[in-house]
Amino acid sequence: MKKLFCTFLIALMTLISCNSVSAKLMPETSKEILAQRQTGYYDTDAKSVMNAVVATLYDNDYIIEDYDETLGFIRAKKTLKAAYTNKKRIAGWSVVLAAATAYTVFSYGSTAATMYSPSRRIATELKDKTVVIDANVYINKIDENKTEVKFLPVEKVLQNADGFAFNQMAPLKVIRIYKAYPYEEFFSQVENNLQQINSLI
Repeated sequence: MKKLFCTFLIALMTLISCNSVSAKLMPETSKEILAQRQTGYYDTDAKSVMNAVVATLYDNDYIIEDYDETLGFIRAKKTLKAAYTNKKRIAGWSVVLAAATAYTVFSYGSTAATMYSPSRRIATELKDKTVVIDANVYINKIDENKTEVKFLPVEKVLQNADGFAFNQMAPLKVIRIYKAYPYEEFFSQVENNLQQINSLI
C-alpha cells in the first residue's frame, strides 16, 4: 500500500512539475496591427533618434547589452518582480499535499517527508516571480530627416529559486506584449527625449 501510494504521489508531482515554456500565440489577423504598434516614425536623423532611444531605455531601468550604431540595433534587458500565479499548478499541488497529509496521518507520521515538496511548491507559486523583459530595438534611416524605430519587447517570467535546482532560472512563461499602451508610452518618451536633445543642439 505504501509503495503504491508513493508511486502515485511521484507520478502526480512529475505531471504537475512538467510545465514547458509557454508563449501566447498572436492571431494571424492581428499580426499587422501588432507590427503597427511596434513601429514609430520620427522626422529627424537616425543618430539623434538612436540617442533618444538609449535615453528612453535608461529612463525605464533597462540595461543596454548590445549597441551597434552602424546597424541601428540596440538590445536591452530589464529585471523586475511581479505577481504571476498559476492557479492550476496551485490546485494540483494542493491535491498532492492533501493526499500526502492524509497518508501521513494514517501512517502515524512516518511519511511526513512527503508533505515537504508540495508545501514548498505552493509557497513558490504564491511568491512574486522574477520577470525579465528582453527588448530589441531597430533604428532604420529612411532618409536624412526620416527615421523608423521598431520596439520589440518580450517578457519572460522566471520560476523563483526554491531549492529545486531544475527550475531556479528556467523561464516559466514567455509573454508577447500585444497591448497598445507599452508601445505608445515608449514612443512618446522617445519623442520627449528627442525634443530635449534637439533643444541642446
